Amino acid sequence: MTGCVRATALACGLVVLSDAVSLAQQPADLVTDRPDATESAVTVPPRAMQMEFGARWIFDRSADGQLDIVEAPGTLVRVGVSQRVELRLGWGGWIETALESSRERHRVDGFADPEVGMKWALMQPGGMELALLAHVTLPAGDEIVGAPGIDPSVRLAAAHPIGDRASLGWNLGYEIGSFDGGGHTETVSLGRWVYSGTMGVDITPRWGGFVEIFGDLPASDPGPAVHVFDGGVTYLVAPRVQLDLSGGVGLNDVAPDRFVGVGLSLRVPR
Repeated sequence: MTGCVRATALACGLVVLSDAVSLAQQPADLVTDRPDATESAVTVPPRAMQMEFGARWIFDRSADGQLDIVEAPGTLVRVGVSQRVELRLGWGGWIETALESSRERHRVDGFADPEVGMKWALMQPGGMELALLAHVTLPAGDEIVGAPGIDPSVRLAAAHPIGDRASLGWNLGYEIGSFDGGGHTETVSLGRWVYSGTMGVDITPRWGGFVEIFGDLPASDPGPAVHVFDGGVTYLVAPRVQLDLSGGVGLNDVAPDRFVGVGLSLRVPR
């Protein structure tokens, strides 16, 4: 009888140890698309839902005065439908823009347009990772902050491991933005090339960090190029819960002077 008890205790101990080892290995499985601008090349596992929330404050000073923008809660919901494909629903949240000069203050606010899309992993994790992302922004938000038309975008995302604790990621894509052309029904759609490159490092099993450069370049939209530098840290509160803090500065005159952001990401089984 004693032998049976010991065997049972040993079996229970092995199960607990196995669960502990599994739990310790899970943090590396939580790969988020925030807080950097670079989309990851990893999809959410099948039958899982990952939710990523954030808020951002943007500050820009020009000859017209001080421009302040608040965006919250920026939301991205990612649902794994297969080993290689995830469905995505994004929303910029509530956007408030305030321009303050020496004489007056202008303020507009409203709900951002929602975005639907998908990510398709072209290469599985283990070496270089590659994925294709496609999205469509729908004109369902408030007119004052949203776009008047349906705006598609496509992006190629890649990640290259550097040793056991670092990786280099980049995105290259094309986005179409619409705006009123001056008439009551006239809508103009113009395209921009978008790019980003980021270096991520696992500082400890729970802490991570990144530095990044991103921006957009003229295509059919002839506006000037925008270049931004940012960086930040992430903290893994639990195997499927992560906090983040980030900030950045503009690298040219048309980019915002500076911005800061905070976020929360979590994954739940479907």
